[in-house]
Amino acid sequence: MKTYKSKKLLPSHKQGVYYLEHCRVHSRDDRLVYSKEEGAFTKFIAIPPKNTSVILLGSGTSITQAAARKLADEEVMVAFTGGYGTPLFLASQNEYRPTEWMQKWAYFWFDPGKRIRVARKLQKDRVQRVDKFWTKFGYPDPFEPGQRYVAELESCNSRNDILLREAEYAKKLYSLLAGHFNVEFVRDPGQEGVDLFNDFLDHGNYLAYGIAATVLWVMGIPHSFPVLHGETRRGALVFDIADVIKDALVMPTAFQCAFEKTPGQDFRDRLIDVFRQQKSLADLIDLVQGLCNQFGEAE
Repeated sequence: MKTYKSKKLLPSHKQGVYYLEHCRVHSRDDRLVYSKEEGAFTKFIAIPPKNTSVILLGSGTSITQAAARKLADEEVMVAFTGGYGTPLFLASQNEYRPTEWMQKWAYFWFDPGKRIRVARKLQKDRVQRVDKFWTKFGYPDPFEPGQRYVAELESCNSRNDILLREAEYAKKLYSLLAGHFNVEFVRDPGQEGVDLFNDFLDHGNYLAYGIAATVLWVMGIPHSFPVLHGETRRGALVFDIADVIKDALVMPTAFQCAFEKTPGQDFRDRLIDVFRQQKSLADLIDLVQGLCNQFGEAE
C-alpha cells in the first residue's frame, strides 16, 4: 500500500500563537497536549503543532523532551517568559534551512546608508499599520502625528536621529489613547504592578516579540543584524520587526483591556485573536522578504 506523507503548512499560513501558564506541555497518545490541574482532576487540552507558529511558556510551566521534539519537527518556536523578563527563545536548528534571505539581509546590512534606509522604511510601515488599524476600530485619529513623524524621517541620517523621533511619536500615541480612555498614563516598562495599562503593554509586547522572532527564525535571519535598535544587543532585530505591529495592535488592545479591567489571560487571548485576524505573521514575513528583495540586491 502506498503511503503519503502529510505536507507541512507554510510558516506564513500558520495561525497558532499560544501563551500558556501553570501547565505541563507533553505528549499523550501521540498527541501534543498541555495539562492543568483543576481540583482533583487533570484537564488535557490538545495543541495542533502543524498549525502553530510560536508557544510562549509563562510562569509555572514545563515541557517534556518528547513534546520539544514534536515542536521541533513542526518548526514551532518556543519561548519561556515569566513575570516581566525578556522571553528566552528556543528553536531547533536545521542545517538545511535556506540561506537566501539571510544573505540578502547581510548584503545591505554592511552598508550603513542602506541600513538607515531600511530603518526608515520599517518606521513608515509602522505608521501605516497604526493609521489603518486605529481608524478601522474607532480609536483616536493618529494621522497627524504619523504624518509628522514620516516627514521627519526623511531628514534622519542616523540611528539616534530616528530613535529620538520614534520616542516622540510613541509618546503622542500614548497621549491620544490616554485621552480617549480618560486616564492618566505614564509609560514605565518592566516594572511589575505599576498599573494594569503598563502590565498589559509589557505582556502584549512579549507576544509581538514572539511573532517577530518566529519570522526571523523561519527566514534564517540572525537576530543580531538590527537596523535601528542597539547594535550591541543580540536580539535587537526582533525589536525592530516587532515595532511594526506593536503600536498598531498591542498598544490600543492593551489600553482597551486595561480600561475594562480584563483578566490577564483574557487580554492575551484577545490580543492573539487580533494578531490572527490581522494575519500578523504572514504580514511580517511579506514585509521582511520585501526589504530583502528591495535592498539586498545590486541596484
